[in-house]
This record gives sequence, C-alpha cells and structure tokens, in this order.
Amino acid sequence: MIIVDVGHGNCAIVRDGLKSTIVDIPRGKPVISALVNNKCHQIEHLLLSHPDEDHIGGAARLLADPDVNIANFWCNPSAIHDTETYLDLVEQAALREDQRKTRYRSNLNVGTREDLNFERVSIEVLHPDMRFAGIGQTPRRHKLGEIPSNRMSAVLRVSLAGAPAVLLAADIDDKGFEAIVRRGVDLQAPVLVFPHHGGSAKGGDDRDFARRVCEYVQPRLVVFSLGRHKYKNPLPQVLAGVKDAVPSAHIACTQISKHCHARDAVSGSAAHLSPSWPSAGRAKGESCAGTIVVRAGNNGDIVYYPAQSEHGRFVIQNLDAPRCLGAPRAMG
Repeated sequence: MIIVDVGHGNCAIVRDGLKSTIVDIPRGKPVISALVNNKCHQIEHLLLSHPDEDHIGGAARLLADPDVNIANFWCNPSAIHDTETYLDLVEQAALREDQRKTRYRSNLNVGTREDLNFERVSIEVLHPDMRFAGIGQTPRRHKLGEIPSNRMSAVLRVSLAGAPAVLLAADIDDKGFEAIVRRGVDLQAPVLVFPHHGGSAKGGDDRDFARRVCEYVQPRLVVFSLGRHKYKNPLPQVLAGVKDAVPSAHIACTQISKHCHARDAVSGSAAHLSPSWPSAGRAKGESCAGTIVVRAGNNGDIVYYPAQSEHGRFVIQNLDAPRCLGAPRAMG
C-alpha cells in the first residue's frame, strides 16, 4: 500500500499483483506518474472519501483516460456540492457507466462489507453508518442540524494478507469520530493517516480529539498528508494529543511542515525517499517522509518505509526545529 506525497490532499494506492485500488486522488501529477510508472492499469476500485477538492480533484481526469481500466467507481452523492470539479466528476463517472466501462456506485458506507476486497487485500468501511448514509450531507437549516462534508467522510481500514494495516481517516471530524466510537467499531491499525491533514477538528478541543483518535487506533506510525505551502499543519495541539496517546509512535509528515522548518527548502540528502514511487515535494526539497510504502511482512507483521530510523536521521540533520521528536510540550 502506498500513501502518496501529493502535497495538500490525500491519496493511497493499494496493490496486489496487477490489481489496484485508489483511495482519493487530488489534482496534480504525482498520482498519475505513480500509476503509469508502476503499471497500474487495472484499477478494481476508485474510492472517494468525500467530495472536497483535495480528495477528488484528479478523479475526473483518471475516469476520462481511455487507457485506464476502472472496474468500480465509489462516491457518496452530495446535493450540496456544486463545484465545477464535483459536477465534472459526476458527468465523467456517468459517461463511463453509460458505456458499461465502469460501474458507478453511490453507496460507500458500512453496508458495503466484502464488496471492496480483492486478492489478499480487504477494505472495511467503518463510516458513514446507515444513519449518516440514509440522510447524507445537510445544511444548517436541516431538521437534524448540519452534517458537513467532513463528517460524511468514508473512513476505511485496509488489511494486507489478513492483518490490519492502515486506517484512512479522510477528513472525519470530532462528531463523526464519536459516532464510530459509539458503535464499538474496532479501529486498531499500525498505520494511521490522521484526519484532516492534522488541521482542526472544528467543533471541539483539537488536542483531545487527536488523543482520542490515537487511543482507539493505537498506531505505530501516524502520517500527516500535507502540503508545505497550504496551511500550517499539523497543528501543535494535534501533535500534543498524538504524543499524549502514543508517545513512542513514529510521526511522519509527507512534506516538511513550516512549524518545523521556516526556510524555503532542504538541501540535504533525500536518500530515505522511495525510489519507486514519486513524492510531490522531492524536486524542490519539500518532502519530509515523502511517499510512504506499507507492506505485509514475511511473518504476518506490517512493515513500512521509510523506517523510523531513516526518516529520523533526515529530520535531525536537516530541519531547524522538528516537532515530531522529543517529549510533548504543555499546551496553553
């Protein structure tokens, strides 16, 4: 499984043999390059967690590519989103369905169950449940109150060769996460792609939210998929919450946070970055952990690259004030 450095946004590619599944795909070259360079022409599922630009921006282009075979396209509908990006995406998906090239599925929720599995990969949909899916995104004036796009995010747990591997939390907010917890869902996974790029959960205490997420997931690796020039993530309060819950976890940002390094670029060695999968920040010296590769090990365990030692060496040697290291600081 590949967690791609796409800058600000999310994208994961899950592979087994010649078959692949893509979870979210923002606009830009890294994902297309990754697919082409690694011969990912047979896509079993294209899954979009929710219709925000930084998660769907490249999906219409992929659907329009005649050389890419996409068996199933999954995206929950939204009557509120009216951006050109979203409307173009719906049109491209509808055209593929009309041509019987891709099956358009608008029910990415807990009822999906085994439909997303292929080869030795299993993908569980942990949210939205049927209460959310039955209503969908709502405006503030709705009788039940507002259900924003982030709260409707599809939260997925990917298992490799039978072992839970990665929890993809998309942009789930505090109320959406609490809905998952109330249902008693098993969230544990050794790798967590943290919600909302390490930004605010918008509704509660960000440190407490991060702490609760990590307490339930118990990750060894916490990934923040972020762009160096978009916002200033991860927030210090979020990092503190992660360290409260899992103080020994490896914290890895795909690109260098401005909290850690104020100067424009890093000129040091990037030997820790994946040689096979592109990182959007590599050319300008902006990748930190870059693109992260997660695999099922020979003994049934889950391993990932770059390893904590290699990434940590890069951080110590090149960043002015790395916040992923050391003991958590008290937050005011």
